[in-house]
Amino acid sequence: MQRQHFVPGGEEPGGGPPADEKKLKRPATESSAGDEDELPPRTKRRMKDTQQKPSAQAAGAASSVRAVLQDFLEQQQRLDAQRQEAAARHAQERLALERQWRQEMQRLERERLMLEQAWREREEQRRAREEARADRRDALLNNLLNRLLHENL
Repeated sequence: MQRQHFVPGGEEPGGGPPADEKKLKRPATESSAGDEDELPPRTKRRMKDTQQKPSAQAAGAASSVRAVLQDFLEQQQRLDAQRQEAAARHAQERLALERQWRQEMQRLERERLMLEQAWREREEQRRAREEARADRRDALLNNLLNRLLHENL
């Protein structure tokens, strides 16, 4: 078996041109400045214009999308502001209700203390009257017993 060696330049080891001389194609994604030089000037200009400027329809669609997004963003900001205002109002209302509740509880506590004080005073007066009544009764009984003892003597 005979080996073949690769020789740069496309020639076979025997010194002649390659047996199968086919032109290699470039990949479609690869583009070079050399390709543009082969095009007529008019086509070059059109390609340059289409590459640099988006079409009017694409620009209109982009601005339309931008406008919709801008409107959406503004609407979201308005909704956020409204939510924050509502939350602030709710917090203020809650604080006001808590303040009213505290004031009412303080008023009720003062009223309870006053009623308790009034009850103590009435209870003290009742005891004083009861004690005075007991003293008068004792005095009366002592007086009666003394009379009976003096009469029996």
